[in-house]
Amino acid sequence: GNGKLSLADEQVPLVFFQDFERTVDGDLRALLDDSDMLPVKEATDVVLHGSAHARSRTRELHVGLAVSGFARRLLVTGERHVEVSADGAPRFSSPEHFEKLALAHTVAYGGYDAHAHDLLDPPPPPPAPSPLDRELGPDLRTAQPPPRYPGVFAYPRNHAGVGYFIDVDRRRADGAALPQVEDPEDLLTPARFFVPSPTAWIDGPIPGSFGWVAPAWYPRLVRCAGPLFPVDVPTRPLREAALGDGDDLLGPFAPIGVMHPRALQGAAPGLARERLRGDEPVVLENLHAQRAELRFRLPGEAPRFVMRPPELKAMTPRSILQTLRIEPDRDRVILTWIGVLPLAAP
Repeated sequence: GNGKLSLADEQVPLVFFQDFERTVDGDLRALLDDSDMLPVKEATDVVLHGSAHARSRTRELHVGLAVSGFARRLLVTGERHVEVSADGAPRFSSPEHFEKLALAHTVAYGGYDAHAHDLLDPPPPPPAPSPLDRELGPDLRTAQPPPRYPGVFAYPRNHAGVGYFIDVDRRRADGAALPQVEDPEDLLTPARFFVPSPTAWIDGPIPGSFGWVAPAWYPRLVRCAGPLFPVDVPTRPLREAALGDGDDLLGPFAPIGVMHPRALQGAAPGLARERLRGDEPVVLENLHAQRAELRFRLPGEAPRFVMRPPELKAMTPRSILQTLRIEPDRDRVILTWIGVLPLAAP
């Protein structure tokens, strides 16, 4: 209650391998936690896992996260759905009441339009059975269809969300769920609901999220591997570029196979703006069960690293704050530091 953090008796172990949410078929979905085993990042990734907490039942609520000199706000609404009229015009229902909503990629804008995928890019027909197949039965190669990758038919910014419909067969969207967590400056509206074509995804809303961006999602994938997503020229200002850590997305990408320096950043847009050093103020708005506004400062002391390479004296590299994880529902803040020692030889 005094705005000070205290050291936990038991420290959280490092995350060695990325932890993914999976579909019922075992396919990777949203990134739940990124690996700590990464080289030095350009900026500290700030990631919040938690819920929106209203003080009483409400239809909509703003939540906010501010760290040091930057902040992001999201708009959280109760359950809504789209209604498509006989002439194909969409309208949105009024939100239901809620008191608490977990902030997750599954309630943000996105998803996979499998119907449009089948219609616009149908799967190849199965191979004709060979004489041997007819005699012995199909083998595993012909019995299992080849894997089919969703490409841009899954919203490149968020494969796991709701509301992504490409503009074919409009009536099928009637009754579909709408996103409940949005960027208030980049809302999904009825006029934006149907995406004109699969390659027009760039003009869609960014997902409302304080969580991790999966490595195969935009913008992380293009920073890592180059312009792999087919995309039209944007007709709207790129929202990521307005949030303080996405200017690189406006220029030409590095050639395929060349990593951009920001490729290691996994935080949501606007939450990897500077390298934190400790002692920065943090403000949470409507993200804690007991307090509408929660303020605290990060610890002002950094851990001291000692590295002793073979046949060399011990060295003390400076400590760099790689990742700040904030978990208000667990009253927990996790700081992950890295020590780096450049080597002059293999």
